[in-house]
Amino acid sequence: MKKSVILLSLFLLGGCQAEQSEERIISLMPSNTEILYEMGLGKEVVGVTTNDDFPKDVKTKEQFDSFNLNKEQLLRAKPSVIVTHESARASQQKVLDSLKDKGVKIVYIKEAKKLDEIDDTVMQIAEAVGHEKEGEKLADRIEQETAAVLKKYDHLPDKKVFIEVSSEPDIYTAGQHTMLDDMLTQLKVTNTFHDIEGWQPVALETVVRRKPDIMLSVTGAKAEDYARLVKERPGLKSVKTDTLNDDWMTRPGPRIAKGLEELAQALED
Repeated sequence: MKKSVILLSLFLLGGCQAEQSEERIISLMPSNTEILYEMGLGKEVVGVTTNDDFPKDVKTKEQFDSFNLNKEQLLRAKPSVIVTHESARASQQKVLDSLKDKGVKIVYIKEAKKLDEIDDTVMQIAEAVGHEKEGEKLADRIEQETAAVLKKYDHLPDKKVFIEVSSEPDIYTAGQHTMLDDMLTQLKVTNTFHDIEGWQPVALETVVRRKPDIMLSVTGAKAEDYARLVKERPGLKSVKTDTLNDDWMTRPGPRIAKGLEELAQALED
């Protein structure tokens, strides 16, 4: 009888310890959220951003404005870990430091700017929440999927490609040290603005002068709307256009291979 009581007590104690070891995670970047879910940590995610939309379960989580964090709202969620973007060091430092002072672990994730840097992002998140094995498995899968797409489309003809990331009030595109530029480079096609750094506005006259073979939008616009917009621009009426899934293309995470393949298909046609 005593032995049974002892075993039961140990079992209950173990259960309590396991429960206490679970993290309460707030993710302040959609790509990080997708990574956490893909590692099987959806239940431990208690908060996401107002921009999170995948997977569907994120709609059941408390939402936070990552550009204007509310300290009291964050504290009410009782997070043990907050996973955010490195840019938050400048924009939300005061609020995050105040939570750090209260024992909340703050993890600033470095942005992956190349396909082969996504595994570093995955592992940084995995190590922060103590799930290294799951992180390694996911990182390997993403690497294999992207490699398979690059091999499948290694025959693409070189084209001059313009990628539009914003249409108003200014036209923005992606230059060096961005994921979109690296995807074009890996597919062995030419980014018409490879000579600029990061995300920058560009003049319509400059876009016309560089004579892109195809203009691709990741603004979230419908294909017919973007085609109409481009045709209304002087000097671009005959340029081919297409639209891409902006989430697949701009979130360096588990669905990046889908974005890479969609991009390759648009360039293949």
